[in-house]
Amino acid sequence: MRGRDSLKGFFTKNLPLKLISIFLAVILWYFVVSEKGGETALSIPVDFRNIPPSLIIIKNPVESISIRIRGPVTLLRGLSPRGIRAIIDLSNAKLGIAEFVINREQITVPRGVRVTMVSPASVMLRFERLIRKTLPVEAILVGKPFEGLKITEVWVDPPAIEIVGAQNELTGLKKIFTEEIDISGLKKDSIKKAALRLGELHIKSVSREEVKVNLKCAKVPDQ
Repeated sequence: MRGRDSLKGFFTKNLPLKLISIFLAVILWYFVVSEKGGETALSIPVDFRNIPPSLIIIKNPVESISIRIRGPVTLLRGLSPRGIRAIIDLSNAKLGIAEFVINREQITVPRGVRVTMVSPASVMLRFERLIRKTLPVEAILVGKPFEGLKITEVWVDPPAIEIVGAQNELTGLKKIFTEEIDISGLKKDSIKKAALRLGELHIKSVSREEVKVNLKCAKVPDQ
């Protein structure tokens, strides 16, 4: 009996203090486990900065890179790729092809974590000289107007646009086309809005991305 009473007293004596000690021990254990280093992988965008005003990138095979980040589990658990990016300074870029190394120091990460791996570790970029060129716009019509009518006039507003883009692409370009404009069943004069077909052109700026196409209808003369 005495042994049983002693054992019972061990658990019941100073019970509040023992419970507080256990609670503090659990909190300490959780803190230690949470602060233990962990690692996670992220895909982040590449941010090209300070491109010389006379150049444009026309070959960029990499839009994002993979990284691994190490730090406390509590920080990694709530980590979002938003705001994390690889910053590449292009202020020394020149005409042609060049390789740019991506160092860990170029990646913006929150305090308390560090980058352990970057892939790929470099990117190859091709730079072309920028030129400014004014090109006429031609509307592309598809379909046929209402039976007995025909399109007699087509004019575009504005008739030409100014483009700033890669020299090797704009030099031989004679005109810019609109996207297809469906005139099927057209019964009267009409004005259609149309986006420009800029395709794969590498453009820094364009004076207009959309134009108005004025269409004039008339009856087909009786034969």
